Amino acid sequence: MEDYLDKLRKIVTSDSAPRVFLMGSAAILAIVVISDLAGARDRAPDVRETLRTVQAEREGAPTVPSIASVPRDLASEAVLAARAFDAPEEVVIDEEPAEDAAVEEVAEAEMTEDVVEEVAEAEVTEDAAEEVAEAEVAEDAVEEVAEAEVTEEVAEAEATEDAAEAEVVEAETTEDATEEMAEAEAAQDATEDMAEAEPVEEAAEEMAAASADMGDLSLLASANVEDGQRVWRQCAACHVYDAEQNRGGPHLVNIVGREIGAAEGWRYSRSLSEHGGVWTVESLLAWLENPDAYIPGNQMAFRGLRNEQDRINVLGFLNDHRTD
Repeated sequence: MEDYLDKLRKIVTSDSAPRVFLMGSAAILAIVVISDLAGARDRAPDVRETLRTVQAEREGAPTVPSIASVPRDLASEAVLAARAFDAPEEVVIDEEPAEDAAVEEVAEAEMTEDVVEEVAEAEVTEDAAEEVAEAEVAEDAVEEVAEAEVTEEVAEAEATEDAAEAEVVEAETTEDATEEMAEAEAAQDATEDMAEAEPVEEAAEEMAAASADMGDLSLLASANVEDGQRVWRQCAACHVYDAEQNRGGPHLVNIVGREIGAAEGWRYSRSLSEHGGVWTVESLLAWLENPDAYIPGNQMAFRGLRNEQDRINVLGFLNDHRTD
């Protein structure tokens, strides 16, 4: 900012245009004054003659022309000289006051002419002084305008600097606020992720536990659900898979992974009730192959499925229709 102000000051102080303008104006003013003085001298005789005429009219006396402008009449001068020689002394005495009056009038005219010249010179000097004063005032005005422009530019530069500082402060504040918001959002996202992860983790644990209870589900990878539905017809006389209703036997809803002997409302045989454990894929395949051999003493009249693929298909069918 200081460098910018110094540059402005140097530009103003080194700018010679206002000085050249003022010097040119002063030169033109001097030429005008000199021309006016020369014209005043040329107009002086006319002014003197006009003043004599005006003075004569005021006094009621005949106008006395300037001696320099009256041509000499030698004959008239000779007659006047002869008359003066022949006339008595009283006449001469009477003419002397007239001659003195003429001389006085001539002197007064010359004095009036000098006064006119002095007045003209005073007017010219006064005009020149006024023009010089106006030039000085113009120069002062130019300097004041230049100073005002410099001051205005300095003020604008300071205002720009203040605005830039304010923008920087605002940007820093905005950046801090943005960082704080980003941190808050990150913390919130982390909290939400943790909150979401907990149910997912719990569900995963439950699924892992359920999978562990269900046994090796990969054994059912080759199951054909449609074939399993046809095999299911052999079981449908005593069991249902889509509702918790007991008929000739306990319902088989979600049988894979269910506790053995846990169907509510069904009276199991003692051997099944005391067997305990969970119906896994492996245990169900063994049960369906030969119920009496797997849990002796049970009350089920079904003798089992000898075909291994039929057992896999029917278990795939039941697991495909789970309700949980």
